Amino acid sequence: MPKKIAPKELIQQDFHNLKTQERLYTIPRVEDLVFMQSIEGRAHNGAGIFNKHTYVNTTMEDIVSALGRSAKVVKAKRQELIDEIVEYTDSVFADDPRERLVTKNGRPLLGIPQFKERTVNYHDILKGLYLGGLRDDPDIRKKTQHLYSINIGYGKCYLVNTRIMEEMGLDAEQLAHQENEDRINYFKSCGLIVEDAKPKHSASKYIKYLYIRHHVGPGQSDDGALVASGLLYNVDVALGVFLSDAIDTLEKYVSIYRDQDKELALHIKENYPFLDLDEKDVYELAYLAAIPAERVDEIPDSSLRYLLAIDQETGQSTLETHLNFIEGKPFVPIAISYKRILISQLYDFVREKLKSISKEVLFKIPEAVARELDSSVTKVMQRRFITVSPQTSLKSALEKVEARKGELIIVKDENGNILGVVNPSDFLVFLKGRT
Repeated sequence: MPKKIAPKELIQQDFHNLKTQERLYTIPRVEDLVFMQSIEGRAHNGAGIFNKHTYVNTTMEDIVSALGRSAKVVKAKRQELIDEIVEYTDSVFADDPRERLVTKNGRPLLGIPQFKERTVNYHDILKGLYLGGLRDDPDIRKKTQHLYSINIGYGKCYLVNTRIMEEMGLDAEQLAHQENEDRINYFKSCGLIVEDAKPKHSASKYIKYLYIRHHVGPGQSDDGALVASGLLYNVDVALGVFLSDAIDTLEKYVSIYRDQDKELALHIKENYPFLDLDEKDVYELAYLAAIPAERVDEIPDSSLRYLLAIDQETGQSTLETHLNFIEGKPFVPIAISYKRILISQLYDFVREKLKSISKEVLFKIPEAVARELDSSVTKVMQRRFITVSPQTSLKSALEKVEARKGELIIVKDENGNILGVVNPSDFLVFLKGRT
């Protein structure tokens, strides 16, 4: 029987090669965590030093162990990156949002340099986190298939008892690539899928977080989702989609396994009354990112590592190039993803998809924003705003506006109902006149 877990020596060598040959658009600490996860996919596919020999049962646990790292520490570091994105979201709910993608201590999220300088609209970041957190959900993909008459592959990660997996004559590759939708309940009944989120310590070494495919079909392009959301909405929505995709990557190896990008999306939907999106918008983005079967070799789908990989000739990452394209700035047509596909080919694909649903760009910022109570929330939310309770003094509200460069003051009650909209420009002159 061929060996299905990569040898320690090959893991170490491949990790060393990545560290010396590539640079990512982030700080070394995050780069290290991303490279570790790349080794898993390379071992599964026989890439790099694995030289076409596939080791399909290799997990992050095997890689961390081979590199002599502490599993507890690595998991904690990855979870911290996720928690910082969640905390950014919670700062909005606490009426203390930040206009840059940074932690409460001022560090850029995911260690990405430009996040420390780039000004963003937190409202749009949350929209992107919502869209990105749901578009990969198997139920969303399944419904998208029916709505748009296309075929999309889908599945999800489960806690899998690898000892039972081997007893059943299965391996991680079969679970990840074969049609299993009708077998999920069976897998649960026989203990292959572990439904207890905290398995007993004696069995924990056999419990791995593995992807089980429900339906076979072409996937979605993460690049496509990022670019399409940017053209359909704006660049800040695209950044939210990117952050959600990063969560989806990082959550594959943490202390407690759960669907954290989906959880955050639902958390936003429940706690943010100004979202102005629902599932139909998620279906639309899932369709725009879906790769047709006849084009699977033509459309790039970059992992987090490839999105952050810095092109040696231009000195720019794929993420930066995508953002430039969305903002209408000049870009160099670099080759991206492991398929090394010209980035302009992706952009043409996204434009074609947008035309197929008769859409180019939606939700432009309106030139005039209504001031009265019955104004459209959709229009109001396109502007920078602060929210206050009816008891907040006007002076306090205006000071917040100046500090955050806000354009509107929205008064809402404890249930999130909008009681009124105040244009601060009508009153700031009085605040500035007081000394």
